[in-house]
Amino acid sequence: MGTWPCGPRSRITVLVVLTVPVLAELLSGQARTQPRQVNGVLGGSVLLSPALPPNRTVKEIEWSFSAGTGATIQVAELGPGGFERSDPKDRFKDRLEMFNQTGLRIAALQRGDSGIYGARIKLHPAIVEDQFFNLSIYEPVPVPEIQRQQLSISTHGCNLTLRCWVPAGSGAEVSWQLSSAMGPAWGWLCGGSHMLCLALPSSAFNSSYSCVARNPIEERSISIHMDTLCRPQGAWWWWKWLIAVVGIMGILLGIAWLWRKRRKRRKREAVRGAALVPISSEDAPPEPSYAKIQRTKPLQWVRLDARGWVWLLAPHTVMPVPDSSPYMSQ
Repeated sequence: MGTWPCGPRSRITVLVVLTVPVLAELLSGQARTQPRQVNGVLGGSVLLSPALPPNRTVKEIEWSFSAGTGATIQVAELGPGGFERSDPKDRFKDRLEMFNQTGLRIAALQRGDSGIYGARIKLHPAIVEDQFFNLSIYEPVPVPEIQRQQLSISTHGCNLTLRCWVPAGSGAEVSWQLSSAMGPAWGWLCGGSHMLCLALPSSAFNSSYSCVARNPIEERSISIHMDTLCRPQGAWWWWKWLIAVVGIMGILLGIAWLWRKRRKRRKREAVRGAALVPISSEDAPPEPSYAKIQRTKPLQWVRLDARGWVWLLAPHTVMPVPDSSPYMSQ
């Protein structure tokens, strides 16, 4: 029979040798039961899939849920009989379904679905293993907005302060990033990650900055180009003068067109009025002169009747003429 060493140093060595296996077993057990982090979006779906050892046959899996306060409830069971709900009228109702014979899918996620989900896995021949999932539900990330708070522009540069903003309660974090790879970053955070102060020279007006809103699930961003904010004052005045000149030219062309149209209308009215005025005798053109034609006597016909009278037949008269009438000679 062996004896224990009597020295204090020997006793410490023995305690360390006996304690190490116990600590290792405790740490390995904690590692196995440490919840796996799973994130979901409000209104979306999430899959809880346990890690199974290779070459092992699963007899059944019991799923439980704990919101952190109150008792842990059993929500589903996957076994030889298929997928069974322990209480179909609980808070999940018909939002739970089996996936790939071992996983649990939760649809139409709600805020109250956040919590710890446990999977008690029973393997052949008689092994029981517990795995846990920590589910966190997040709001969908909104599109951030860029707000300009201060601005001063000169021909040599531009100084401004920009704010990246998301609605309160969205749970998203915002940050700024440089979108252009040309030159150094001319901005710095000046009041948290959502405030950006810029001192840009004119050579950096072609750069752009992006405001990013993110949570553990997704991220969304919006960019702004510095040229849209820091346009030089001289260029702005040049554009104003150009717009003014174009406007004046348009007005003058419109006036000229109206004047020409009115002139043509007056001309047409004058021609139409001249056609309706009667011509006076004084203004009437002279009649063409014709040569006088000598009228000749009308043709006469002579006829003798039974009494010896001579009748002269004219176009409109008939009269007897004695035989001794000088007309007989005609």
